[in-house]
Order: sequence, then C-alpha cells, then structure tokens
Amino acid sequence: MSEGLERSAAAVPERRRELDLRAAFEVAFVMIEPFFDPQQGWAGQSLELLAYRLLRENFPALSGDEVHTLVVAAHRLYIERHPDHSSHLPRPSELRRVIF
Repeated sequence: MSEGLERSAAAVPERRRELDLRAAFEVAFVMIEPFFDPQQGWAGQSLELLAYRLLRENFPALSGDEVHTLVVAAHRLYIERHPDHSSHLPRPSELRRVIF
C-alpha cells in the first residue's frame, strides 16, 4: 500500500514555488523569533526592525521583498504558536516594508 502512495507522490509535480525561500524560512525563524517575544521588546514594542536587519545580513542574496515575506511569515507563525504572548504585536498585514 505505501509503495502505491510513493509512486503517486512521485508522479505529482511540485506545485510550491520559491523553494529556496521556503528552505531559508526555518533558519530565519529561529534567528528572528526572539524579536517578537514581549520579554525581548523595548518599552513594550517588538523589535521586528532588527529582524529585517538580521535577515539582510545573513541572507544577502534575498531581495527586500523576500526578506519582508520571511518576516511576515515568521510573525504569523509566532502569533500562531504564542497567542497569549502576542497581543503587543501589530497584525502581520500591518508590517511595513523596510528598505536598507
């Protein structure tokens, strides 16, 4: 039975796009998750600006839009994982693009 599933999975072409960005997300999230933590904030404000800077420094090949995508996705994941500790954060749709 599992052999049939493996064959059918192999026959389906990859539909996801930007696989390199997806691969970078896991590393990026670990790097910038502390910036969303209210214990790490500055006067009750989150530090997502520093998240942008850290990603630009560690992923220089990414465009500004790709860095923004990573920050927004990480922001959403943080809120999903920590709903009781994310009321200080703006909603992901409110995040502005940062240009360095």
